[in-house]
Amino acid sequence: MLRTALVATALIATLPAFAQDQAAIRAACQADFTRNCPGVKPGGGRLIACFKEKQAQFSEGCRTAMQSAQARR
Repeated sequence: MLRTALVATALIATLPAFAQDQAAIRAACQADFTRNCPGVKPGGGRLIACFKEKQAQFSEGCRTAMQSAQARR
């Protein structure tokens, strides 16, 4: 029971950072994803796969936001 509570507390503590990462990525990358990944539906890692495949075509701001989010995980 204590272990479950500790795991839940740790997960809750990471939610604000995750939400901040999502907001930063959305702000920095939305136009890039629209331009470089048209028709790619979110979910299942499809947008990440598109980003990895076409990373050089994404703006510096988007690449930085993606790298920052990855570094925090």
